Amino acid sequence: MVSAVLDRVGGWPAVLVLGVAALVLALESGVIAGVLLPGSTTLVVLGLWSATTGTHPALPIAVAAAASAGGAVHGWLRGHQRRATGPPQGRLRTRVEPAVRQAETWLTSRSPRHTALVLAAAHWAAVTRTLTPRVAGGGGVPLRLLGPVVAASSTAWATTVVLLARELGQQVAAEAGWVPVTVVIVLAGALLVRRRLRHGPLTCRPHRQAG
Repeated sequence: MVSAVLDRVGGWPAVLVLGVAALVLALESGVIAGVLLPGSTTLVVLGLWSATTGTHPALPIAVAAAASAGGAVHGWLRGHQRRATGPPQGRLRTRVEPAVRQAETWLTSRSPRHTALVLAAAHWAAVTRTLTPRVAGGGGVPLRLLGPVVAASSTAWATTVVLLARELGQQVAAEAGWVPVTVVIVLAGALLVRRRLRHGPLTCRPHRQAG
């Protein structure tokens, strides 16, 4: 799939390649239908394209990071708007509303540091990259918290995948999926360890012997 896309866009002007990639990444993180768009694959194509055309990787990384972060902020704004105007109408939306409310409650019940970690990790994985900013906006997570976290996380995500694609070539097209998954697992593990250390080990009280 990546080879076919790369063959097709290889002769496109740089402005067109970067513009299409930016549109895909912005829609993927900014609208609900974006869950169907190939965000990570787009970064792989950008990395391979920059290598074959001699384009410095800083350019596609900057464009990709800005587009993905901008889409996430748009998603936050839509969630924030829904919070102000009330739940949307429609049978399907009514059915998913309880799950959305539960996710909002869970996210906003975390400490600001834990919320930032969740937002950062979510931007590395498909689907959560689209839905988490909306949940954050609907739950009342402030933009001053989400904005810097999403900007940093999207930059790290774009940098990692683009540079891997440049270095490993076509091999990363089939194996790039483990990178976001690994990051999410590591961050989730860090949260669990931190929570365990914070609460401390459970201790059993000694039983008093009768007599």
